[in-house]
Amino acid sequence: MKVICFTLIFLLFSSMNVLSAVREYELVINYQDVNITGHNVRAMTINESIPGPTLRFKKGDIARIHVRNEMDVETSVHWHGILLSNFQDGVPYVTTPPIMPSTTFTYEFPIIHTGTYWYHSHTGLQEQRGVFGSIVIEPEMTSVKADIDHVVVVSDWTDENPDEVLRTLKSGSEYYSLKKGSVQSLAGAIKADALPEALKRSWMRMPPMDISDIAYDRFLINGQPSAALDAGPGQTVRLRIINASASTYFYIQYSGGRMKVISADGMDIEPVHMDRFLIAVAETYDVIINVPDSYSYEFRATAQDGSGHTSLYLGQGNRVSAPDVPMPNLYKMHGEGHGGSTGNMRGMDHGSEGMKMTMNERPGTPYDNLKSPSSTALRKDLSIREVRLELTGDMERYIWSINGKTLNEADVIRIKKGENVRFIMVNKTMMHHPMHLHGHFFRVVNMHGDYSPLKHTFDVPPMGQRIIEFYANEEKDWFFHCHMLYHMKTGMARIVHYDGTELDPRITSIRSKLFRDHWYYWADASVLTQMTEGQIIAANTRNTLRGTWEAGWDEDYEVVFTYERYFNRFFKAFAGGVLTDGEQDHRGIIGIHYLLPLLFESSAWIDTDGDFRFMIDKEIQLTDRLYVFGEIQYDTDTDEEWLGGVAWTLTRHLSILAQYHSEYEGGLGLNIRY
Repeated sequence: MKVICFTLIFLLFSSMNVLSAVREYELVINYQDVNITGHNVRAMTINESIPGPTLRFKKGDIARIHVRNEMDVETSVHWHGILLSNFQDGVPYVTTPPIMPSTTFTYEFPIIHTGTYWYHSHTGLQEQRGVFGSIVIEPEMTSVKADIDHVVVVSDWTDENPDEVLRTLKSGSEYYSLKKGSVQSLAGAIKADALPEALKRSWMRMPPMDISDIAYDRFLINGQPSAALDAGPGQTVRLRIINASASTYFYIQYSGGRMKVISADGMDIEPVHMDRFLIAVAETYDVIINVPDSYSYEFRATAQDGSGHTSLYLGQGNRVSAPDVPMPNLYKMHGEGHGGSTGNMRGMDHGSEGMKMTMNERPGTPYDNLKSPSSTALRKDLSIREVRLELTGDMERYIWSINGKTLNEADVIRIKKGENVRFIMVNKTMMHHPMHLHGHFFRVVNMHGDYSPLKHTFDVPPMGQRIIEFYANEEKDWFFHCHMLYHMKTGMARIVHYDGTELDPRITSIRSKLFRDHWYYWADASVLTQMTEGQIIAANTRNTLRGTWEAGWDEDYEVVFTYERYFNRFFKAFAGGVLTDGEQDHRGIIGIHYLLPLLFESSAWIDTDGDFRFMIDKEIQLTDRLYVFGEIQYDTDTDEEWLGGVAWTLTRHLSILAQYHSEYEGGLGLNIRY
């Protein structure tokens, strides 16, 4: 009898494999010089292109994908939004070993659902360098009628090495804000009639608002600043929109009329017409648009921070531009990007310059407009595990965290198979966070209740809240993280762990590498006619090694070496030593740093001789390039000391300044940053 049963099972699985088509791809990841801005840059490509090729499947296929790493560093590929077995998910040290140089890893998994998805490296910052591509999974039969089916991958591009980008962010530099014109200043607040708001924010010890951390050199559509699609008058086009950017949200709009949104994150929704909506990093939307007549209509993706856009022109003839998205008011950001409004189009007319439209809104992600065609309600008879997760961070130190802790400090969210799980996501920061849960679809709870949409990625707006729910039907570990690449890299991530399940031994042996806490280094020095001063810093998440100096061109000097422990953005403790040319030529110190209202920085220490020192300093940005600074210090041994100055930012690394110091008097000079 057992022989008969095993024979039947073997025949069943054999017949399933015969009926399932194996679709096989080979992806080769390698270095390649690319020229997107007029400068040659060493990038990372898949099959010699950015983005990589579109992988097409049908539901029921077996995907077999050979990934060859021709680089001298490890890499990986994650199949974003695809439901598959744990070991195939492609996250190094979480589910899958990294792909080492000169090796090939073969992913193989059944295709069990349809829709628009994408793939990307989950190693370091490789996604920013070009390691991503699109996935289209079609049903055997579709009810969606379109003359043209076209994939649109939008992304952001910087010529700068992404590791250098992160180092710049870690150093607290304002360079990217200056580059894209988003530095907040006293003059800017007055011009925007927002001085009370700026003072209130400063009193509450909140940093200046910004939408995007980085000033990108280009925004791309299918790897190009702009592209064209030959579509005839009256044709309908299905655009499969994928936001494959590292850290840019885009406003999506089309100059040829309203877009009919039919799918979100690969899942069908009740069709809804929109004029403009915000797509978060790593989301996908399918829209149906029409080419009305013999014009070339612009499909435009505009960076949320207003720093640029990328376009796809559909049709033939004179171009019809989409309306500009109003620039953000960074001083009055209340409600920015929170809503689900679709916006309105008005003032449409034809002429020699094409169609002109005006639109005054900056809508948010369109979640309130998304309704599932069938119920997504969870079973009422199952227990609910409720998890509150606060999205936290420190923009100055560039640490991003969940519940105040980074991945290497608190790595696991524990759940059990067979229960309902509810995540209450509360954003305590002034930035958007697109959160992605691997291996699951969840319902984003909205006004449609039991018909709330299913997604795999969702935006949590600044100072806002979202609730997601899902049935826990998996096993082992799955990654949950912010899809802002630099936020994830600096700590805003967790592992969702199914209790009672064991990891693959190939993962347990290397898991510790996931929690490496990288060190970053930077320095700045002021060289003036009467003195020099500066600092050299090495820092990781919680620890800082700092050396500072202050010296006249005669024999007067003071050098301070400290180790600092970071607790939160308001409080740090430190210990170290001081070297001077005075009678107390060396002594130990212990003290604290504390952030006061109005963003005054204060420090206090006591030394091994029993002397006490208190310092307070402040910098005020007057315009985008002009700032003033000052410091007051009292020491029980050396009495009071103070300085004040004014500086003008010339370049990323250089400022000119004039400064008066109570001990060294006045002078002119340069501030050099690296």
